[in-house]
Amino acid sequence: IDQALEELRSLAAGVYPALLAARGLPDALRTAALRSPVPASVDIVGADRYPESVETAAYFCCVEALQNVAKHAPGAELVAIRLDRNGALRFTVTDDGPGFDPALVAPGAGLTNMRDRMAAVGGELEISSAPGGGTSVIGTIQAAGTP
Repeated sequence: IDQALEELRSLAAGVYPALLAARGLPDALRTAALRSPVPASVDIVGADRYPESVETAAYFCCVEALQNVAKHAPGAELVAIRLDRNGALRFTVTDDGPGFDPALVAPGAGLTNMRDRMAAVGGELEISSAPGGGTSVIGTIQAAGTP
């Protein structure tokens, strides 16, 4: 497992998006939201910056969550991304789609990849959903930010 996590860290470092490097996580997420097929808003709290690997993990998890809404949430009309950058980095991607019962649905490759990406930087990923109640993808990385 340690070797797989190290390989994932190396891979993540090698695919750091140029926009993320140049303008930071908030702007990269705003741009991803503009490209989302489901209208998306972005709310940013705090101004901390984080190591490249942490920001990359958060970015790709949010992008994957946006893609999952488009693929798996028929009828979703809005996605809200919230990024809290005070101390621990926390993101939430919430949609107003039909939701699902996580106990009855096996995680697909997208969720597995998000969990692996978060684990590689010491973070955690939570999925909160219920039939008729939309879905939230919540990620927390305990890395301290730098002003």
